[in-house]
Amino acid sequence: MHLFYKQTLNLLDTELDRIKKALDRLPEELVWKKGRESTNSIGNLCLHLAGNEYQNVVSAIGGKPFVRERSAEFLAEGTYSSEELYDHLFRVREQSRKEIERLSEEDFHREVTIVYPPGAGIASYQKTILEILYHTTSHYSYHTGQIVYMTRLLQDGDERLLRWKH
Repeated sequence: MHLFYKQTLNLLDTELDRIKKALDRLPEELVWKKGRESTNSIGNLCLHLAGNEYQNVVSAIGGKPFVRERSAEFLAEGTYSSEELYDHLFRVREQSRKEIERLSEEDFHREVTIVYPPGAGIASYQKTILEILYHTTSHYSYHTGQIVYMTRLLQDGDERLLRWKH
C-alpha cells in the first residue's frame, strides 16, 4: 500500500481514537447537548463524520450504494448512545479501510463522483481520489477538534483528553 494511503488511515484512526476518548468522558445526555439551538452536539458531529466518510470513501471511491440522509445527521437528538455512535464510526472506518487498502498509486488521479440526491441543496461533483482522501481526512480532523474542545468544556473537572496543555 502506498505511503499516502497508510498515512491517511493512520490519521483517520488517530482521530477516531480521540473521539472514543471524548465519548468515554461524558455522560450520555451531554453527548447530545448543544451550546445553542443553532449549533451541533457531539452526537450530531459523530453522525456527520460517519456519513461524510461513508459517502466519500465507501460510496464514491468504493462504488457501494449511496446511503446517506445528511440533514438527519444534524437533526438527531439523543438518538444513539455513546457506544452506538462509536460503533457506527468504527464500522464505517472498517469499510473505508477495505476500500483504501485496495487502492494503487495509479488511482491517485482517477476521478470519481460524489453523489448528492436531487433536492439535497448540494450538487454532485467529481474529484480525484487524492483530493477526496485529503478532504475527508482534514474534514474528520476539523470536527474531531470540535468534539475534543466541546468535551473539555462539558466534562467535570479539568482533565485533559490529549497530552497537550491546550
